Amino acid sequence: MKLTKQQNLRNLWLTIIQYACLFLFLILSPLTASGIWWQGIEFSGFILGVWSIFVMSKSKLNITPQPKHGAILVESGPYKVIRHPMYSAIIITFTPLIITHFDYFRLAIIIVLYLNLIFKLLFEESLLKEFFKPYKVYMKSTWRLIPFIF
Repeated sequence: MKLTKQQNLRNLWLTIIQYACLFLFLILSPLTASGIWWQGIEFSGFILGVWSIFVMSKSKLNITPQPKHGAILVESGPYKVIRHPMYSAIIITFTPLIITHFDYFRLAIIIVLYLNLIFKLLFEESLLKEFFKPYKVYMKSTWRLIPFIF
């Protein structure tokens, strides 16, 4: 799939912002939340992320929104319910860290990260609709990020 110059820039910047926020948040945060319940939520997000990567490895995994040549549409595992479970995993894993170790600077980073994930998934979906003809049908039977909410 050939992207326009504007799409290429968007592809690049959304990915850079995501990884910059992840890196900053990780170096400025403890790695585990306080309290067993928050740690359980954090761990479940980690497991969802690992599961999503494992299932997506059947296709051609890409860190940018642009689908790789020869990629297949994955609709199994967590992708049966959520179209972007890796993004969901980030939210589930990082939210307990900001709640239990609150700091305004890290809150600003997490807000930028979460907004960027939403912009990135919307852009990614526009590309996936062009790349995979059955994607529009798949969208009707799944949630974007959070079941029953979004």
